[in-house]
Amino acid sequence: MSLLGDIIDRVLFPNREIHVIPVLDGAFSPNQRLDQARQLGDEIERPDDIALGQDGALYVSTENRILRCTGDDFEAREVFATLDGEVGGLAVASDGRLLACVSGKGLVALSPSGQTVGMLDSAGGEAIACPLSVTVAPDGAIYLTDGSRNNTPENWLRDLMQNRAPTGRLIVCNASFGEAKVVVDKLAWPLGVVVSGDGKDVWITESWTHRLSAFARSGGGRRVIVKNFTGYPGRLVRGASGDIWMSFLALRTQLTEFVLRERAFCEEMMQTVPPDLWIGPALDGRLNPREPTQIGRIKKLGIQKPWAPPRSYGLVARLNAKGEAVETLHSRVDGRVHGVTAIRPVGPRIIAVSKGRDCLVELPRGRGAQEG
Repeated sequence: MSLLGDIIDRVLFPNREIHVIPVLDGAFSPNQRLDQARQLGDEIERPDDIALGQDGALYVSTENRILRCTGDDFEAREVFATLDGEVGGLAVASDGRLLACVSGKGLVALSPSGQTVGMLDSAGGEAIACPLSVTVAPDGAIYLTDGSRNNTPENWLRDLMQNRAPTGRLIVCNASFGEAKVVVDKLAWPLGVVVSGDGKDVWITESWTHRLSAFARSGGGRRVIVKNFTGYPGRLVRGASGDIWMSFLALRTQLTEFVLRERAFCEEMMQTVPPDLWIGPALDGRLNPREPTQIGRIKKLGIQKPWAPPRSYGLVARLNAKGEAVETLHSRVDGRVHGVTAIRPVGPRIIAVSKGRDCLVELPRGRGAQEG
């Protein structure tokens, strides 16, 4: 059915975008640099995002809590706040408040003592149930992405496999959460958001359509920066030199693309198979003997090959001001730093979150994109 569907699409709908998975070459050539990252402190249960506070502490979202981490390697940790849902994206406002995306609740503002001092729970007459990422513009405006009207953030894989029409939104409000409005609609899981270095545009990643786009803050349509990534692009953050760091949830595979088109099979799979065994991307690279694609990943004696079909993968990219990749760091199929969900410059250091392996890592620096 898929072959026939492809033929019909190409003949009857020649203008429809049919995205072939790009190969990993050029700046995205595979390397092992991400596996050279140094782990900071002990494991953290399912960390998701990080933010550097004005007090010099690193704040980490993990399940329904936010940890405050201090010390040379942020190894001293204490619970900063416990909230009423899973905590995802984080950012720091100009007045020092910590902004936190809370599943099913919206955007919460926390004081330096960890107390809730504000909440944005709706925009455009609809509740914000799937807040993914938040960023603060130089003028104090707050941009928030609401990923889906159908699923909450922890159900990201279900949202992908349902293959619905995009329902994500970009929301903007002022520093006090007032005047909230929807500025962009129909986004396909907008996991990453950042204001460009010149302050004129908002850059957004759409994980399920594998693209990076810019929207003028003064209004106007979409400008596609990168049309088709080889993976599922995630969160964005500005670097000190005007560059942009981007994380990827995982790489795309031909098998997942095939299953997404075979709707009857996909629907039955979601109804009858546990989610951690679905044919789709995963954050965790540790082997489950029942998981799909295991025959492609294992040659014998449980050995995983780095070039095998990637169910999970670690990938970080550094982009220039034009959105072109100038450096990438990989943790291949047999690597140890998978499911990177966030990156944050901390002085000269670059800290990343490996949600797939429950840890924070410091990225190695000083080598070119294609070395390793």
